[in-house]
Amino acid sequence: MRRIALSYPLGVDTPRFSENPPVSMWPQFSTDHGDVFNQSFYMAINHCGTHMDGANHFNPEGKQLWENPIDTFVYESVLVADIPKFDDELITKKDLEVFSEALGSCDLIIVRTGFYKYRDDAYRYGQHNPGFTKDAGDFLMEFSNIKAIGMDLPSAAGAQNVNPHGVEFHQSVLGLGRKDDQAILIIEDMKLDEDLTGIERVYALPLLLKGLDSGPCTILAELKD
Repeated sequence: MRRIALSYPLGVDTPRFSENPPVSMWPQFSTDHGDVFNQSFYMAINHCGTHMDGANHFNPEGKQLWENPIDTFVYESVLVADIPKFDDELITKKDLEVFSEALGSCDLIIVRTGFYKYRDDAYRYGQHNPGFTKDAGDFLMEFSNIKAIGMDLPSAAGAQNVNPHGVEFHQSVLGLGRKDDQAILIIEDMKLDEDLTGIERVYALPLLLKGLDSGPCTILAELKD
């Protein structure tokens, strides 16, 4: 069994979506300054770097991440869907329909667009990322087995297509207006630059922030040797 990380470390150089503020870090105590231990502050919005959107992000009736059962964050049937997209392009229902059979049995779909290749270009990555359309979200919600969708994008909303496409996609998969509590959690800014052949299980471990909709997420995958 081989284990890899599908998340990036969070730092002051983390690229950010659209106009989101940067991460800040500063020491309270530092051995470099003569203190006997290191201890620091950090400040970041809860939608920065690799993170998970809880249903409450766009759905006031939806759960915050900490309110979900722990099994919500464990995925044992993972579909990796390679859907190449470039600057400002949109992922639609048509793009997803070719995976219909596999979507019927997976609990996590990972959409790999290849846009992770431009993460070192912070402006391009954060200002011109591909995004999803509402019809893509509505289509995914037809599969009650899907617990989460991950992607190599800083947001499921394209920075140049936030309204209406990005907003409506989030509203759709996070269950806004539904009478049941079905929602597909969203994992954004995943690290998908490795060979994911033989992926067997994924653990998405969000920071459980009581009172907040969403949070940073560490993601581990187990693959066959």
